[in-house]
Amino acid sequence: MIAEKTKVGLVLRPGVKKAVELGFKVVEWLEKRGLSLLVEQKTARLLGLRTKGVTAEVLANTADPIIVLGGDGTLIGIAHYINKHRPILVGVNFGRLGFLTEIAPAELLGTLEDVLAGKALIGERSMILAEVVRDKRIAFSAQGVNEAVVLKGAHAPLLPLDVSVDGNDVMRLRADGLIVSTATGSTAYSLAAGGSIVYPSLSVVLMTPICPHSLTVRPLILSLDSEIRISIPDYAGSVHLSVDGQISEELKTGDVIQIRRANNVVQFVRSATRNYFEILRAKLNWGIANSEE
Repeated sequence: MIAEKTKVGLVLRPGVKKAVELGFKVVEWLEKRGLSLLVEQKTARLLGLRTKGVTAEVLANTADPIIVLGGDGTLIGIAHYINKHRPILVGVNFGRLGFLTEIAPAELLGTLEDVLAGKALIGERSMILAEVVRDKRIAFSAQGVNEAVVLKGAHAPLLPLDVSVDGNDVMRLRADGLIVSTATGSTAYSLAAGGSIVYPSLSVVLMTPICPHSLTVRPLILSLDSEIRISIPDYAGSVHLSVDGQISEELKTGDVIQIRRANNVVQFVRSATRNYFEILRAKLNWGIANSEE
């Protein structure tokens, strides 16, 4: 049921005309119902609202539910800031079906009715926490929905990485980089690098090398409760850590990247008319011609 202090959040992706149009409808719909609206800063400007809006971090930890108009990337941008508040994200995709944004624009207002009445189908996905230890302190920390990637620069030599799991040495990897992916992220960068597709509710993490120097190095699937440590030995080239392709940190020789299960999870509204395999078929063209005949 609708709580008296409900603050409904709204964020949309700039440059998507249909998202802006639907944003106006959402604002009007909420006003008619007397519900408080909390809007992300750029969204407030795009909609010409009087309020200045709030940062994505404040939105993620104040509003519930949060309406996300713009696809998986926009939703992930909010999920990075989720803490104990754990809002329900209502993701609307304006292009091809998303793995997290399953709601079509025409379904949104009806879906909102269900969410506010406590009747919506809710999914939950685990996240990973990536930390950079430098000089015995945490120099960088970010949680990711899809993956954390250690990657060399475009013109840098092969990157050596020492990898351990739960204190056990695994390998000295020489490659362009290493992807540590959640089950959700198995259909993102990891898939492009040759990793397996993993059913998203499984509590696992994938380690997928990027163009390894040795053909015997293969992707590994581990428990999500494992602690993965990636150390950078002496290396003269440029290297950085990227989380979900949205947050990054330059790395240095001697840095240690620690990756483990995050304490927080992503809650999002599931479509009542689509399932995971239907989305896979649509996104990956399984059984569907890639071009019109």
